[in-house]
Amino acid sequence: MTDANTLFAHGAACGFLARLLRPGCDRALLHRCAQDHIAETWPPGTTGEAGRTGLALLGQALASLDTITLEAIEHDNTRLFLGPEAPVPMWESVWTTEERLLFADCTHAVAAAFTAAGLAPPGAWREPADHLAFELAFLATLLTRAGQATAEGEPERARHDVATAAAFFAQHPDRWARSCLHEINKRADTDFYRGVALLGIDTLDALQALLACAQDEKK
Repeated sequence: MTDANTLFAHGAACGFLARLLRPGCDRALLHRCAQDHIAETWPPGTTGEAGRTGLALLGQALASLDTITLEAIEHDNTRLFLGPEAPVPMWESVWTTEERLLFADCTHAVAAAFTAAGLAPPGAWREPADHLAFELAFLATLLTRAGQATAEGEPERARHDVATAAAFFAQHPDRWARSCLHEINKRADTDFYRGVALLGIDTLDALQALLACAQDEKK
């Protein structure tokens, strides 16, 4: 069984990215990342080469977090996720349906997955449930719960949450999230969001490997 610290680390990575890949910047979070030197405190064992490049870009962007830098990051966030000109679509349905419309079957499937896991379907920000930030936050919750169950000596409960995470990952973010993150990387004006995109891609790759390994352990 995957150890608790590994599950916590991957959960923390997904949760952190979920907070950054949505409209609006949390200045307190950015200051905390700068003070904690994010490249040095990022959860261990969750990054490869692309992730290390992403962390380096984040470190550079946050090295001197003055008003000008904060405003540049906030402007990039607005341009990427809100517009006014063609923001990056952040919803699974737009990337996986021919019509590229919101509220497709996958949107309802994501909301149903939340309910089945005993969680309230996402409703903040008035966004459809298949927003990338929601999907990452869901994975973060499942992995954290699995880590807690492992630490408390309840392996069956941990296996259940890991299995749920593996199925959700395969059915949802694995099908589209990397394409979305590559688009963010291509369109970003700041090292900060280029770094977030690369770190996101790498986090998904690491999570895929973790979940595949965990599923193999069950066989």
